[in-house]
Amino acid sequence: MSVRKLAILGAAHGHVSYVTDGLAGRSDVELVALVDHDEARRRGFSEKLGVPGYADLDALHAQHAIDGAAVVAEPGLRAGLIEACLEKGIFVIADKPLALTVDEVDRIAKVDNGSNRVALMLEKRFYPVTRKARELFLNGEIGDLVAVTATGPHKLLPSARPAWFFDPSLYGTIVNDLAIHDIDLVLWLTASSSGRISGWKSPRHPEGHSTFSLAGRALLTLDTGVQAAIDMDWRQPEAAIRHGDYAMRLVGTRGRMDILFGEGRLLVQTDDRRLWEPDLPPPIGPAQDALDALTGVASLQVSTKEALLASRLAALAALSAENGGQDYLW
Repeated sequence: MSVRKLAILGAAHGHVSYVTDGLAGRSDVELVALVDHDEARRRGFSEKLGVPGYADLDALHAQHAIDGAAVVAEPGLRAGLIEACLEKGIFVIADKPLALTVDEVDRIAKVDNGSNRVALMLEKRFYPVTRKARELFLNGEIGDLVAVTATGPHKLLPSARPAWFFDPSLYGTIVNDLAIHDIDLVLWLTASSSGRISGWKSPRHPEGHSTFSLAGRALLTLDTGVQAAIDMDWRQPEAAIRHGDYAMRLVGTRGRMDILFGEGRLLVQTDDRRLWEPDLPPPIGPAQDALDALTGVASLQVSTKEALLASRLAALAALSAENGGQDYLW
């Protein structure tokens, strides 16, 4: 069995654990190195993971030949790292957001050139509630889709956030960060390939961080005319028992489904059946799809094409939020 060599490029976000946890119990992938420009992070994660740490890609390549790279650097640095890896034929596992601007997304698409070498960890796709909801929806349980609403409250806990989180050049905006999951789910459910999108961000901000919006919205209108209203905020109360009470409501011509991501519950009601909760499939780890594709165990379930489209729409929504809510065609 061929063992794939993997490096982590940036450990800026806690989602690096998606990859390290996903490696547990696998013998077909070996983590061989870490790259991080931040010396303290580099030293800490190098010791924690038991691999050498390097300050940049050149230093890494001088010592290692790698098959895959997990890019979890600050969002504003990700596009450049992804492009550099693709140019060397390295398979990329990326945290979201993949990039901050439409131009960055388009550059990644150009370098990938349809090779399906970028795996974006859109973990909501693999939640048991999501997979069951899609199964029921495609089987016609609630009829034709009428509308979608999604909410994504998150705890901010500003004192626990790194400085880059409040730097727009490194973080982007709330719309860049939090809209992509639900945009992807709507596209996945409907297989839509065109429409329009707009965005909004709140003028309210946490004390001392005037460029950081506490709330945002993306309005995704599909070619069928169905609209998805995707709300997100950083105001999940600090005393709440969950980091976020994320949810999505699918309204259909025969009923509705409430996907309670935070609670892990799926509520279904139809015109001829009262509220019920279906049995759910087992969980799938957020990096499993990417690691399976890296090792050849299976093809990507979230294709690079799908990841790029969802990323492009999130970037357009973020641009719209900066431009007074202007609509963009896609």
